[in-house]
Amino acid sequence: MTSETELLEHFRKDNERLRTALKINQLIAGELKLGPLLKQIMEITQSLMQAESCSLFLHDETSGELVFHACSGEKESQLKEICRLPKGSGIAGWAAENLQTLRLTDVYADPRFNSEFDRETGFVTRNMICTPLIARGKLIGVSQVINRQDGDFSKADERLMESLVQMVAIAIDNARTHERLMEQQLLQHDHELAKSIQESFLPNEMPEVDGYQAAFHMNSAFEVGGDFYDTVRLPDGRFAYLIGDISGKGVSAAMIMSTVLSDIRMELTHGGSAAEVLNRFNLSLCKKAQNGMFVSLVLMILNPETGDLEIANAGHLPPVNILSQRIWQHDEASGPPAGVILDACYDCMRLVLEPGEMVLLYTDGITEARNIDHEILGAGRLLAWLGECPDTPEMCMGYLIERIRLFTDQAAQSDDITLLILGRI
Repeated sequence: MTSETELLEHFRKDNERLRTALKINQLIAGELKLGPLLKQIMEITQSLMQAESCSLFLHDETSGELVFHACSGEKESQLKEICRLPKGSGIAGWAAENLQTLRLTDVYADPRFNSEFDRETGFVTRNMICTPLIARGKLIGVSQVINRQDGDFSKADERLMESLVQMVAIAIDNARTHERLMEQQLLQHDHELAKSIQESFLPNEMPEVDGYQAAFHMNSAFEVGGDFYDTVRLPDGRFAYLIGDISGKGVSAAMIMSTVLSDIRMELTHGGSAAEVLNRFNLSLCKKAQNGMFVSLVLMILNPETGDLEIANAGHLPPVNILSQRIWQHDEASGPPAGVILDACYDCMRLVLEPGEMVLLYTDGITEARNIDHEILGAGRLLAWLGECPDTPEMCMGYLIERIRLFTDQAAQSDDITLLILGRI
């Protein structure tokens, strides 16, 4: 009778363990958030293995260390204070380094055991099973159950633990993959939103002005960039043309660009010379700029009745004039990029556009472009091309874009490329 009772009890415990294992499997299938998943797995594993404590360390691929992530049972709060273990250190480190399970009936008899935690907390570690978590051939981490409640861990316990951690490793790998996909989707959403905002602020075409022609081209190195251009008809009949480059790249620069263009447009409505507009814009930007944000830009204001053109430059590349294949580059900027110095004072240059004369504005993505041999394009090569270009803005733009394409060939683009050409025809 006693043997039958013991056998029934053995079957009952096996059935209970099987049910718990199925519960873990269901949990793994239904939970993709790593934090809650790990905590629940530890609690169930502790119960299933009839252990006083259970803990989990995840492998940091960069440092090679084991990083504490979850635990349950006695001394849980003290266990949480263990942040990192060097790979190869202690029982857990050995299991991680050798990718083998350790079942110890007397941990103090094993020279690999580090008793420091026991001394600090008063906890007494008697026995344990420590098992590496492996998924797709890679170490995920290490899990250990400590102190079986009714004696020592058996060989059957070891097999059960190894079966459990296989499921846990797959669950962690799946949860991490899910997190990466969610981050990528969120990043993609941010990019799409920023790109949409950027496109809504940049003009699709230049306004038609009798006797003049303007052309523009922008090719971002990333989905969204920091370069911008704009054209605005002013209340007094003049036209403003501008090009610029915001510090930084990607989504943050694109979001800032919308604010920059809004502020410049607002200042343009208040009238004044190109220099006065730029001075007011700089003052406004300095008051709101954060984290070292600044903007280099060139602002041109054209009076189409007379051909008078004002040009103000805030830390940007100097414009280039083209007339009958005669090329000359303007002086350097009269002040720093906007947003740097609160009391910066910008000057403007005045000239009269002659029939057939063009002015080129561009960003440094052109002059700093490189070919597959890492040779830089440079300002000298750009000026040489301008000496050979056609004599209308649209044809000149097409010519320059093609020359840039042929020069860079298959080389990866590292910066935004933006050009704006204004000409009198």
